Amino acid sequence: MGATQKYSIIDPATGKIDRGIFSDQAVYDQEMEKIFGRAWLMIGHESLVPKVNDFFHTYMGEDPVILTRDGQGRLHALLNMCRHRGNRVVRCDDGNATRFMCTYHGWTYGSDGKLEHVAGMSEAYYDALDKPSLGLVQARVDTYAGIVFATWAEDAPSLEAFLGDARWYLDTVFNRRDGGMQALGPMKWLEPVNWKTMVDNCSDNYHVPTTHLSSARVQTRYLGRPPLSHKDQFESPNKHVFVNGHSLTFREAPDNTPRYVHGISKDTFPLFQAYHEATLPEVERRLGAFRARHVQLGNHSIFPNGVLGFRLALPRGPLQTEFWHFVLLEKDAPEALKHAIRIGSQANNGAAGLFEQDDVDNWRQVTAASKSRLGRRISQDLSMGLGHAGAHPEYPGVVSERYISENNQRLFYQRWEEFMNAESWADIPIAPITARFEGTATLHG
Repeated sequence: MGATQKYSIIDPATGKIDRGIFSDQAVYDQEMEKIFGRAWLMIGHESLVPKVNDFFHTYMGEDPVILTRDGQGRLHALLNMCRHRGNRVVRCDDGNATRFMCTYHGWTYGSDGKLEHVAGMSEAYYDALDKPSLGLVQARVDTYAGIVFATWAEDAPSLEAFLGDARWYLDTVFNRRDGGMQALGPMKWLEPVNWKTMVDNCSDNYHVPTTHLSSARVQTRYLGRPPLSHKDQFESPNKHVFVNGHSLTFREAPDNTPRYVHGISKDTFPLFQAYHEATLPEVERRLGAFRARHVQLGNHSIFPNGVLGFRLALPRGPLQTEFWHFVLLEKDAPEALKHAIRIGSQANNGAAGLFEQDDVDNWRQVTAASKSRLGRRISQDLSMGLGHAGAHPEYPGVVSERYISENNQRLFYQRWEEFMNAESWADIPIAPITARFEGTATLHG
């Protein structure tokens, strides 16, 4: 892998960004190498492969990958490509199997990726084939609170360093309970959009009162949510923060009310209130009093392609993205609460979600503008809040002065440049971990 071109697509002084990165095939091809070939990528969840020899088919960029749990219970991320001629050895979404056999010539691999059987090993290959070197190609694997990450880069930093201080905020959703979380899904669909547009939208709360006006009014009328306006957004005490490529927003939540999730309504509120009160001592033990009682993660993305929690924007060319929508539930939550969250999640996001449908129309127009012969000559403007972000005495990361800001978007595209211009991980800066992780929760749960 070698850098053949230096990118300068955003002017940090003005927030002007080159639209060409949303439609050029050559840029996209380099993204597959330099971003998706290097970064730690979310590929699945431990709950999707709970038993030995379970597997789940997923992707790292465009590369098909089998997430397996071998006979010893260890996780593997295996390139779904027979080492003989390149056939896929798994053709379904998930299952349980001790071996994977290529249906071309019968080469057979164990659930740990090792090549176990080759037809004609003696008769055709004269026992000269180096079987140990011909296992399925494996990525590095690690987990955060049950979410499985993988990277092809041997020189990548640890997952803990990659997430850095972002974990301080992520813990308030993904790492609250001793019993961990379970993933349901995915729901999959294709969108005619560039993958970066939906990622940078995760920190864009500026659009909410406009784009989602109709949906918000429905929620106000039927779910009892308060009306939402630009004035509310501009005066919001919520925060907007950036760490190592990860764009986050969070709320300074009161400690006596349940954390807002899709599924809370005037009818289900008592259920969520009771759950909050019953679990708060455990959450406080795990996260410390401050995070447990006062911090709630809001909209966020995990670099490069995690969108609003455990949801994935999988690139399928510069002008198309395959979206995977999962619902994450705390395993030990009451069934009635899980049911409410499942319904709420799919009503807001997912293929039929009101908010998701609003967003897709914006994203496809943004992508289309980058194809226009005239439009692509005119930069996007991401200047909101320039010069109004920095260190904060209480919160780690680069924190914006206001909730409504485009600081995270500017830094996301600067992070994109760092990856695209680097020869190796040695050229990609990683912010040191400075947050105080009070409580018993760790990277692995």
